[in-house]
Amino acid sequence: MIDLAPVATFLAVVRHGGFREAAKHTGLSQPAVSQQVKRLERSLNATLIDRSNAGSSLTDQGRTFLPYAEHLLTVCRHAQAAFEKKTIVVGASSNAGIYLLQPYFKMYTESSQQELDVVIGNNTSIAEKLKGLEIDVAVMEWWDHSPGFSAALWRSEELVLIVPPQHPWADLHTIPRHWLKGLTMLGGESGTGTGRLLRSYLGQDASTINVSMQLGSTEAVKHAVHAGLGVSLVMASAVRREIRDGWIRAVAIEEIPPQKEFYLIRRKREVEDGPASRFIEFLRSAPSS
Repeated sequence: MIDLAPVATFLAVVRHGGFREAAKHTGLSQPAVSQQVKRLERSLNATLIDRSNAGSSLTDQGRTFLPYAEHLLTVCRHAQAAFEKKTIVVGASSNAGIYLLQPYFKMYTESSQQELDVVIGNNTSIAEKLKGLEIDVAVMEWWDHSPGFSAALWRSEELVLIVPPQHPWADLHTIPRHWLKGLTMLGGESGTGTGRLLRSYLGQDASTINVSMQLGSTEAVKHAVHAGLGVSLVMASAVRREIRDGWIRAVAIEEIPPQKEFYLIRRKREVEDGPASRFIEFLRSAPSS
């Protein structure tokens, strides 16, 4: 069994560059710092730090253990916060965190006694953080239905085709769905579920759509479209300012436009009146922004 106190001491040695500096920052004596690290090494049956007259440095085993040590203390902090009920950590995909959630964060901080910590990243990293107990609630564009979690649809956002002002379709308000067939589009963040959405929306015609670049974010896609590098499908709510300013143009899809869905996900074992459940209930009941 790993004792967390020696883990924290080990990290102090790593961060401050040696046993003497770690002692200054932890309030422990230098021999106590050394003893705690030795205790950790015995529990792991590993040598984590090389000691020499020139100083101390991580061994290969120490470098292997370092991310586990950091993760252990992060999970411990979040466990304490869950019972103190002072802070909730929300993880959001880039599209959700940048374009949808900001007004809700403001409303929540103004109406709640809880502190709010926000982590924004790609969908895959947010899912990993939720499973790794680093965040309490995830707001994402897909979920892999992993057991032990509760996922509920929060909202759907219409997708529009964005084109540069000089594009032949720039002055059109709508285009028929079959015009998407055979298009080459700029791609944004991978793992957002757009590919699955297009397969559901277009059926076999989805296989005719090519992605010329994978630019990593909707912001990068908007700049590439403005520069005339191509066209793309993005959330209408992500391009309101650019459309208003005439920087790019948005063309809606006729009939039923494609919709991107966003899900609220939490761990099932979190108590029903806990911080995660209360935040999710707040999002579901708050007026749409």
